[in-house]
Parts: sequence; C-alpha cells; structure tokens
Amino acid sequence: MGTASMFGTHTFDVEVDSDWMTADLYVTFSNHSDEGLIELESVVMMQTGQNITNQVNQDYFFDLIEEYLSNADYHISDHGN
Repeated sequence: MGTASMFGTHTFDVEVDSDWMTADLYVTFSNHSDEGLIELESVVMMQTGQNITNQVNQDYFFDLIEEYLSNADYHISDHGN
C-alpha cells in the first residue's frame, strides 16, 4: 500500500465524469497505514471550492486513493538502511 513517504495527509487532483457533468476535484486524505486506516478528509470542486464530500460515492474515492498510493514513487529511505 504505497511507501512510508505516503503516510500523513495528502491532496491530489482528479477529473471525474458522470452522465451529466465533468468535474475537476481536489481529494484530501490521511494515510495512517501503521494503524491500517485511511481517512477521506474532503472532496472539493476546484472551480468553486465547494466541499462535496458528503454528496459523492465515497467507495469510488477510496478506490482512487488506493490507486494513488499504489503509484507512489519508491524511495530507498522509505525502508531505512
């Protein structure tokens, strides 16, 4: 599930499509992998700043977070010496 450098709070941008709109969003999450916990903190529309976290399918965004973490760059320092 990603690397140690991915622990903490992170934000990434994503474009999502539905039948009636396309939206550019900021997704903010906290990764507490040592506890086995990932928290979705917010989903915010880039254009308006509107927080739509409670209006979206959160399972979909957890899938996006997992994908984001799985694409993390590996750094040798992430695993000590």
